[in-house]
Amino acid sequence: MGASASPGFRYTAMVRRSVPLLLLILVGCESPLSTVPETVPSASMQPDVLLVVLDTVRADRLSTYGHHLPTSPQLDEVGRAGVVFEDVTTAGSWTWPAHASIFTGTPPWVHGAHIQRDALGGALAVGHLGAMPMRRDLPTLAERFSAAGYKTTALSANVLLSPDLGLTRGFDSAVFLPDHAVATQAESIATNKDEAPLFMFINFMGAHAPWNLSPAQWSARHAAKLSPATAPNWTLPFLSAAPVGLDLYRTPTPAGLDGFQLLHTGALQIPDEDMAWVNDMYDGQVAVSDYLLHRVLRAWSAARPNSVVAVVSDHGEYLGEHGMWEHGKTVYPEVVKVPMVIAAPGRLKPGQRVSTPVQLRDIYPTLLDLSGVQVGAPGSLLAVMASGERPGPILAKAWSGSVWAKLVGGRFAHDWGLIRANDIAIITGSDGTLERYDLAQDPTMKVDLHPHDPAPGNAMMTRFEGVFAEAPRPDEAQVALPQQVMERLQALGYVAD
Repeated sequence: MGASASPGFRYTAMVRRSVPLLLLILVGCESPLSTVPETVPSASMQPDVLLVVLDTVRADRLSTYGHHLPTSPQLDEVGRAGVVFEDVTTAGSWTWPAHASIFTGTPPWVHGAHIQRDALGGALAVGHLGAMPMRRDLPTLAERFSAAGYKTTALSANVLLSPDLGLTRGFDSAVFLPDHAVATQAESIATNKDEAPLFMFINFMGAHAPWNLSPAQWSARHAAKLSPATAPNWTLPFLSAAPVGLDLYRTPTPAGLDGFQLLHTGALQIPDEDMAWVNDMYDGQVAVSDYLLHRVLRAWSAARPNSVVAVVSDHGEYLGEHGMWEHGKTVYPEVVKVPMVIAAPGRLKPGQRVSTPVQLRDIYPTLLDLSGVQVGAPGSLLAVMASGERPGPILAKAWSGSVWAKLVGGRFAHDWGLIRANDIAIITGSDGTLERYDLAQDPTMKVDLHPHDPAPGNAMMTRFEGVFAEAPRPDEAQVALPQQVMERLQALGYVAD
């Protein structure tokens, strides 16, 4: 990044000839040099703020975080123009609790938007989402920005963020659209400026299963694996034709288990020789999300060059690690370690990488701080960047849902919590299970140290007793789901038929 007499900078997907990127989706992308303003904008100027969630994107599958495939050329560029937080943990392992934490800056056991269980350990309504609403007494990011004079807009491809479900409280406008329509509308909004500053939230669902064949080279080369005439036998019940892809949310037999559930029971097994292309399918979808990010930022940065831009994910995805698939059920790194990249010309020095462990919900005070809505907001990552320290443990939790508890059982019948202090992490289950890991030596949590030396894990449990205590909630009603929302959630595996 170099300085320029012209203020502002452009985020772009830098297409380098030496690196094979995407066959189709990056054709025509520009790659001008980014520039950084030499002076800090006046404190009286309220910057526009863009928050993008790349739904279901693992940090370790992004080239920004060292993945061997060029899955995120646009996010790479944002990182070069801003700050990459290398060790970020989400508090919730699926969309509902994770987004509520982003919007309120509080964990799920405080904001309340998570699965509610009865005394038998199942969600209150079998075959229903079983989720509780976000507490209404907690001010959301949209409400904070709106009170400061911002226009607030939400564009989401995730049905859980449609306006009738309550997570988007405080936005002037909240719209649910398919991914590419989200990008198109975001481009239009970005280029139509008015007097009020803009806070825009976007969610792209590209990486969420089902996984479609993408134009990325490493995905497109596997087209034969998705043709009924040449596909491996195990895939046949799960092939989709329009779009071409692999849909493991399908149930091969009426009233039976879906593909992900069959994987967890052992009734379905993916041969070792097919694991590579399944991973390539996921990585291809990650690249599609990055391309949609490119589309938005190309328009946004041209019209709003001195803005604050934050790109995160809500949660990751298991791809066979720990014997797990999909997300939402437990709290290992593949599903709770997420990306966070923030750029703010004149406010943040470009090209930084922060190794201090932080939490995804820290984005809430950080955006308030960077925008000037609440300078020095408690918990802001600007303070972490200055000191290199973040007080308190890193926490995450996953609740058991009735469908999986009933149909699959085992570990899916229990709640799970992650407690991390420095490089030591414990995972605790509601069945009394306790695991301990040394993240400095074992960042993917493959070697459980607790059975051989239980004292340190027991001491941590005592030290952090009560950290997941539920805050009182004024409203105990479950979230009401319109029929069309139920149908979309069924397609995404959130509810059973």
